[in-house]
This record gives sequence, structure tokens and C-alpha cells, in this order.
Amino acid sequence: MKATHLTSIICSLIIGASLITGCLIITPKDVTETKQELNIAEGQVNLINSPLLNIKQAAEYLNLTEEQVTYIIQSEQSTLTKMGSFSGEMFPYFKINHQIFISKTDLTNWIKDATTQRREYTQGLVVH
Repeated sequence: MKATHLTSIICSLIIGASLITGCLIITPKDVTETKQELNIAEGQVNLINSPLLNIKQAAEYLNLTEEQVTYIIQSEQSTLTKMGSFSGEMFPYFKINHQIFISKTDLTNWIKDATTQRREYTQGLVVH
């Protein structure tokens, strides 16, 4: 009986040590990956819940680069300045201390209008 009891204790200790060692080996990678996934998820939640986007978020939302979003804004402003008017919905942004913010709701309307008009942004101007 004592040999069986001792064998059970030794087996339990070996299994316990194996579990702890396995967890220590696996955990650092999982924790890092989990933190990165949480940061990405938090960014997506902020993007979903916020009524305003910055240039980077708007570019991600539109699946464009930041440079392309800036080019759209500049092209529409150039067209407005040269022609004296702009037909349709302009890119929905405003500035605070040189920082650009975009209305997410109005951005959806702008997308509909720009695609309906089949706008082209060429040589710094908007062509309808």
C-alpha cells in the first residue's frame, strides 16, 4: 500500500511539474500576442464608436492611404477655389490647430455622392 501511495505522489508531482513548465514555456508568447490582439481590437472599437476620425482612421476606414485622403481634400479645395463652386458633397472635414478631423456619418454620405458622380481626382482637381 505504501508503494502505491508513494507512486501516486511521485506521478502527481511529475504531472504538476510538467504542467507548470509547459505553461511557463507557452505563456510569454501568448501574453504578447494577446496584448497585441487587444490593442488592435481596442483600436477597432474606438473606430467603430467614435463619430470623428483622424486622417489615419479615415484612411483605414476608406481602405486608402493617408496621402490619398489628403490628396482628395486638397483636390476638392483646389476645384472650389478655381471654379468658385463645387457640385456635390465635399469631403467632410474640419481642422483644429492644423489637425484634421472627419465626420464619420458625413463620410458615408460623401462616399455615396462621390461614387454616384463617378468623381475622378486628377492633377490636383476633381473631374466629374
